[in-house]
Amino acid sequence: MQVSLTDPERQRLRALQKQRRDDEGYVKVTVVLLLDKGRSAGSIADDLGLDDGTVYRYAEAFARLGLEKYLAHEQRGYWGLLTSTQLAGLCQELRRTLYTDCRPLQAWLTQATGVRYSVSGLTDLLHRLGFVYKLTTPMPCEADADAQAAFLANRLQPLLERAAAGDAVVYFADAAHPTHNTRCTRAWTEKGAQRPLPTVSGRERVNLNAALNAHCPTQVYVHETACVNAQSTKALYEQLLAAHPSQPIYVVCDNARYYKNQELTQWLADKPLVQVFLPPYSPNLNLIERLWKFLRQKIINATFYRTKGHFRQAVLGFFSRLNEFGQELASLLTLNFHLLDSQPTS
Repeated sequence: MQVSLTDPERQRLRALQKQRRDDEGYVKVTVVLLLDKGRSAGSIADDLGLDDGTVYRYAEAFARLGLEKYLAHEQRGYWGLLTSTQLAGLCQELRRTLYTDCRPLQAWLTQATGVRYSVSGLTDLLHRLGFVYKLTTPMPCEADADAQAAFLANRLQPLLERAAAGDAVVYFADAAHPTHNTRCTRAWTEKGAQRPLPTVSGRERVNLNAALNAHCPTQVYVHETACVNAQSTKALYEQLLAAHPSQPIYVVCDNARYYKNQELTQWLADKPLVQVFLPPYSPNLNLIERLWKFLRQKIINATFYRTKGHFRQAVLGFFSRLNEFGQELASLLTLNFHLLDSQPTS
């Protein structure tokens, strides 16, 4: 691998090397200067703390682009190689196609525009365009935004307004089944190092039936049960009736069979508690779903519990610590709802 610089190019790169001593451009300039001196890729990689592939990539980019484009191309997030139309096409492609790796996108961009970015250069470009690499969000395949919007406007919002005025109380109810099995999660970790988290192979669960006050995020009633069914739901509702003996209670819930159980329905007939059923496939409209996610982040995914007893104690203890998380819950459990729509647009 050889790089031959002219005297003006060499002088310019040395000047840039001094200017960029404290940023990432220093390495890119220094690689070219060392190659010009006849150094091998392996020795350069050892001295600069790189891998051989990075040295070869810089050399290939310099040979292909020339000095001016090489310096511009390797700047963070540089997009001057693409026109505004090409940038718009790149954004459309990212919204249309799921890319889990930059390399297929790199190939698509080269084929579509004739412009070739390095993987690191393309990654920086995506960041500049407002894209980040994160987990996908699961969405029910039959979610209907029109049905959700109608429910919000005609049913849920009027109830929330009544509750805000003190004429009623609104709860969001749902069951959860935390499993005693640590899951890997994202955490700040030293670059190049691993952050192991012990796991167990068990599948034992803690079965919870719970209801969350729409206007008081730290007011949550929980019923632990061997099985979430109509009987455990009745036990939960008895807690709500005892807490609000003089107000009508509305419980927003999904369409699980135990909520529509005939025995439960008959028991509720003369009670001041009304179940309000969400549209099908609308977990986004059930406020308590956010609480379950918060529970996983705070208690389940970040800590190893060797026994189910320790795990159960931590999960149930979370509900006695809700005031400790008051500010976070107030920010998370706002009454703002987004709509899910998996229906075709055509």
